[in-house]
Amino acid sequence: MNDASETVMWRAFLRAMVDQIDGDSGVPARDALLRGIGRRMAATNPLPLATDTQALTMEMNDRLAGWHWGGVKLHLSETERVLVITHTGLPWIGGTGEPPGTWLAAVLEGLYETWLNALPNADQSLTTRRFRTTSEYVVLKYGQA
Repeated sequence: MNDASETVMWRAFLRAMVDQIDGDSGVPARDALLRGIGRRMAATNPLPLATDTQALTMEMNDRLAGWHWGGVKLHLSETERVLVITHTGLPWIGGTGEPPGTWLAAVLEGLYETWLNALPNADQSLTTRRFRTTSEYVVLKYGQA
């Protein structure tokens, strides 16, 4: 089997899975499931120790590139006391999600939260939540709930 036919098979499977989960669960349960998947992805793919935000961004982008999952920019917002995470290039499954093409956005919440909470001296009470989602990017904030 060649790569193209394997991709077609996986895309068909993913689309059927998306439709089944959305049909059975509803948005809140679906997002909780996807956040859990993101947590598991991060836990099984820990990042090397990074000494600053620039190095952390590079480590995250290296991991995301290996998965073909886009890229990330990190920005500390002193006024809000949060880490702003801007993710571009999220894989899409047709027009699923709201807005269309963003079905996997909840995975990012679990992924980044787990990676960030694994940092030395991390405050385990901090969470990651989506702030803005478009078909081009997802902005998340890591901080107090």
